[in-house]
Amino acid sequence: MIRKLIASIVLTLFASAAVPAAAQQPPPPEGASQQNNPYAQSGSGTSAASNAKMLARAKNWFGQLQSGKIDRSQLANNANSNMNDATIANAQKMVGGLGKPVSFVPQRSGSQGNIAYGIYLVTFQNGQQIDFLFAVDGSGKVSSLGLGSPH
Repeated sequence: MIRKLIASIVLTLFASAAVPAAAQQPPPPEGASQQNNPYAQSGSGTSAASNAKMLARAKNWFGQLQSGKIDRSQLANNANSNMNDATIANAQKMVGGLGKPVSFVPQRSGSQGNIAYGIYLVTFQNGQQIDFLFAVDGSGKVSSLGLGSPH
């Protein structure tokens, strides 16, 4: 039942429509400007430090969605205005009862303009898996969150 619910509902809170599009595009060419986003790719690869920082924040935010208690001070303005109580409750309903993830595996990361993103495959004790999109803007504010079925 949870898998069916997750397959039919995608939670996306975004300040930039470019992030979902970026998730399906190749990384920007080497030397492309990322407007000083500390989480952005550098050249043709992503540094281990920025990957670790992004992963840690993504895990933290996934936990916030599971608990239904989010830190709005970390949200970009547009994401904050788009996230209402019903959206948070829906996210908690989707993932709150699944327990602590047993793995959080990066599937893809990249940057587009001033937005850096990561897509993670989150696996739980019961074998349930969920894709989690996490994106931040150049000031380090969370600009996009997404939950969905793995592809």
